[in-house]
Amino acid sequence: MRNRSRRILRKGVSDLVVILALVAIAIPVALALQGWLGSQASKMSSYTATPQVSGVLVSKSVSSTGQVFIIRVKNTGSYNYSLASIVAKAILANGSIIQATVSIASNLDVLQPGTTTTLSVVVSTKADVKTIVLTLENLNTGKEETLNVNVA
Repeated sequence: MRNRSRRILRKGVSDLVVILALVAIAIPVALALQGWLGSQASKMSSYTATPQVSGVLVSKSVSSTGQVFIIRVKNTGSYNYSLASIVAKAILANGSIIQATVSIASNLDVLQPGTTTTLSVVVSTKADVKTIVLTLENLNTGKEETLNVNVA
């Protein structure tokens, strides 16, 4: 009798039962992990910054004192931008950055959603300018946003 009870205790759980139990646990855990990672990925795509302001080079002229770039700026977003505090910088071909002067063609102080205005950017050098960087203030958030206009 004693010998028989030892044989029963030594058998244990079948390998097939162990594998089925592990699979039954692993599949729901994997599905839950996939759902959580999918929700995190959708949050990341909603945080990507889409440009709220776009700029296009209309014309470029070179004089003996420097260069003048006419840039059309359009507010494609849903926020107001201040034109009174706009700052422009020029990135030259050699990588250096110089300050530029901005004048607004219209009497607008605020660039409202869906509106367009024309800016005149004067750079006081005849060196090759690659990009004009405009910095505008978002009036709704108070943050500064930059707009890069390729002029090369």
